[in-house]
Amino acid sequence: MALLGPKLSVSLLVLSVWGIVMLLLLGIFARVNAVALAEDIYFDQAKWASSGYSYQYIDDRYKQLSNNCFIAAGIYVLLLVFSGIQYRLNMVNSYAAPN
Repeated sequence: MALLGPKLSVSLLVLSVWGIVMLLLLGIFARVNAVALAEDIYFDQAKWASSGYSYQYIDDRYKQLSNNCFIAAGIYVLLLVFSGIQYRLNMVNSYAAPN
């Protein structure tokens, strides 16, 4: 039994593929410490100052951002699988013989 209609399942398929690609690229760029993402990392000024303004602290924040992007991409993979199953169920139901 399909929970979503055919149009919504196709829309979610497209959205999840786009989300996977975007978040994987964002995670890769964060892993290589892209300067463009410097404003997107979260860091505590007090902790950074207590570490002596070390580069390692900022590098750890970039790794945290990268890991978060990869986790979000994994969630989009789950959405892709779910919407793919829903699309498949809709196609099977549309070709089934009427009762």
